[in-house]
Amino acid sequence: ANLDLTKHLTPLGYHFAPDPSSQQVCTIGGNVGNNSGGPHCLAYGVTNAHILAIEVVLADGEIVTLGGLDAEPSGYDLRGVFIGGEGMLGITTKVAVRITPNPSSVRTLLLSFDTPRDAAATVSAVIAAGIVPAAMEVMDQGITIAVENYVNVGYPRDAGAVLLAEVDGLPDGVDIDAQRISDIGREHGATDVRQAASDEERMLLWKGRKTAFGAVAQIAPNYYLHDTVVPRSKLADTLEEVYRIADEHDLAVVNVFHAGDGNLHPLLLFNGQEPGIYDRVHAAGAKIVEASLAAGGVLS
Repeated sequence: ANLDLTKHLTPLGYHFAPDPSSQQVCTIGGNVGNNSGGPHCLAYGVTNAHILAIEVVLADGEIVTLGGLDAEPSGYDLRGVFIGGEGMLGITTKVAVRITPNPSSVRTLLLSFDTPRDAAATVSAVIAAGIVPAAMEVMDQGITIAVENYVNVGYPRDAGAVLLAEVDGLPDGVDIDAQRISDIGREHGATDVRQAASDEERMLLWKGRKTAFGAVAQIAPNYYLHDTVVPRSKLADTLEEVYRIADEHDLAVVNVFHAGDGNLHPLLLFNGQEPGIYDRVHAAGAKIVEASLAAGGVLS
């Protein structure tokens, strides 16, 4: 699994930067097939930026190596073309990854807000201020409660939304950025700002975020997940449209998303045993996609 590689590398001073929410179970080959992202792709980039070479078997049985370990190969970037091909271009048999040095210092902040709009506005303001955190993740109240019930690390159940923001690098720089993010959050209505006091607390906060989809089982037996990207400046408006669409179709929805990238993950919650429910769920899903595209977004 992806996480096994990082666990092996961390004591040596390195890690594999792509960290999908499914990190505990997803494989490196799967990451290559999907060009997977994750919370930390805001600063570090998606899987494509962390693969040096791949050995693949083409449809006619030929075995070829795309990319290289020494210098950037000349010609077309066939390695990059293949990554994200979801198996349609061939079968990956070996992967050479680029490993990333561990940052010398990390600060992880948890900001609480009354509304998801305030959290989304904070994200846009942080980027506009010239700060590019390692990660910025937002969860609304419904998913935050489910996550806190699972990890019990101190996520606020009474907040309308939370923003998990992480900065890394040299100690003085991360202290400055953490303070600036705290200040910007308060300017945009943050009701509380907390900093992880230890690596253990930081890891528990991230465990909560990365197990969010599983935690949904506390709320409903089924969910329909969407994945779209909208301009950061349109995040707040698109979120409110998502809530409106869910109401219109008499469905519950929770939102957890890579806010720094404008990447939305609305989860429509339902019970698959309810007659006619799938028609409503699919109709609402289509409307969410349309709303994202209308906001200038794309399917991710």
